[in-house]
Amino acid sequence: MYTSPPTGALRRISLEELITKLTQIEEHASLALAEQPRGQVPSRVRLILGIAKQMRLHLEAQRSGGERAPLPPGKPASAAPLHP
Repeated sequence: MYTSPPTGALRRISLEELITKLTQIEEHASLALAEQPRGQVPSRVRLILGIAKQMRLHLEAQRSGGERAPLPPGKPASAAPLHP
């Protein structure tokens, strides 16, 4: 059975690493789509591809937007100003 690592062992992943991993997910999902006969592609594969692409594009936009100020603890992201 899977047990989560101790809290001290957690590592923050960089934005570049996350973008790279999402790109890999996109590539694998695209290959899976290409291997299936036309019209018989599982909708889950299309969904995975779409979500990975959307997340990657969002993170790339965040990276190109520059450094962002962290949110104060307990404040929802929707309450943060768009331009500090």
